[in-house]
Amino acid sequence: MILAIIGINGKMGNRVYEYYKDKYQIVGVDKIKHKIVPTFSSLKEIESYDVVIDFSSPSSITDLDYAIEANKIVLSGTTGIDDSLIQELLLKSKGRFYWSCNYAKGIPIFLDIIKKIRPNYDDFDFVEIHASTKKDSPSGTAKMLAKELNIDISKIQSLRLKLAPAIHEIIFTSKNERVILRHEIINYEAFLEGLNIKLMEMIDNVKETI
Repeated sequence: MILAIIGINGKMGNRVYEYYKDKYQIVGVDKIKHKIVPTFSSLKEIESYDVVIDFSSPSSITDLDYAIEANKIVLSGTTGIDDSLIQELLLKSKGRFYWSCNYAKGIPIFLDIIKKIRPNYDDFDFVEIHASTKKDSPSGTAKMLAKELNIDISKIQSLRLKLAPAIHEIIFTSKNERVILRHEIINYEAFLEGLNIKLMEMIDNVKETI
């Protein structure tokens, strides 16, 4: 299997490369040439590939659309892409495209628990903490959680601290008690583990439809 990584020279793109380099043949898509693998400026220049993984910028939408038109399996974790464009790609892909701002397997569980608890409490606080190097605020994950819970993003309290781990915390409060739910990334392997789980699931689903 040939894996094309869009944004291979970025922080997450390089982590994806390190995770899969001994498992699959890899090609890169980036403005800068990768030190090891063949690197192209767009997917259109690549003769052959089976799967696309994208952690880059919203401009990748053109490559994502091209890969979907070519019936490739596509996974993206790029934030900043307009929701309507993501929905268009999802409809067009027929199950071959998946987007998430956070691939950690604990996030869907975290969300399910929050949904169950929220109706039972009068008020809540939503705090997200990341390292000071993170550019967006609130985080893409915080915005996703807020959307799913019908919470205005103005309710999110964002902190950027030096060397802080990625933390999302919701504190539910009533006049008599408090429930604190917290999801924390200990190691970036959490994203890669979740990404691989989703990739294997999509490969299996495609095999079933062939």
